[in-house]
Amino acid sequence: MATRTGPVSTFKHQHAAFIFDLRMQVRLLRANPQAGEELAENMRELVGSVHQLKDAFMARAVDARGNADVLAKPYWFYSHNLPLICNDIVACLLHWADTLVNTDGQRTDGILACLLTGCMPL
Repeated sequence: MATRTGPVSTFKHQHAAFIFDLRMQVRLLRANPQAGEELAENMRELVGSVHQLKDAFMARAVDARGNADVLAKPYWFYSHNLPLICNDIVACLLHWADTLVNTDGQRTDGILACLLTGCMPL
């Protein structure tokens, strides 16, 4: 059975790709803590993925109004909260990229890897 193309499948694809890219950055950071410059560039490139994900999310909300997930959200979620969430993600990516490059000799790779995965550093 072929997969259907549409706003929901596009969103799922964009979401999976973004999460995969974030996880790859964590793996690269943990494997090579000295690759800060390269990872910082990758983080900056992920900003475009966040905008694509937001567009896919908005298209899903507009084109899939009968979807239970869309109906479960308040009416202002897509016009107000979603852009704020995406802006926060972009700000975090840029901050983390800056942190990787400008460390002042401090070891930030483990802390940043934990922030990206949502765990607390020990």
